[in-house]
Amino acid sequence: MKPRPALPCVLVAAAFGCGMPRDSDVAATFRAQHPAFEVIDVASGEGDGSTVYKHIKYRRPGGTTECEVVWGYQQAEPEWRIFYRSRPSLDGGSGPCG
Repeated sequence: MKPRPALPCVLVAAAFGCGMPRDSDVAATFRAQHPAFEVIDVASGEGDGSTVYKHIKYRRPGGTTECEVVWGYQQAEPEWRIFYRSRPSLDGGSGPCG
């Protein structure tokens, strides 16, 4: 069997990695700004090729209530940048999260 070149695999991985901000990077940025909070989940919401909204679910220290914020990212060279930050709300946006 003939070995396959690794370059196409690397290019595909790079293309998908650059496609939008990684959930792990978004979580790390959130944790850096709120070190005591527990990040539960990060998911991509609406968006297009150059804009994506990341939904960040978290708990405050000692709390059991799941809160959510939405951060909007726009593609900028060389990285994505945050252009929007929602106010904290209860998971699902059903009210303010104190």
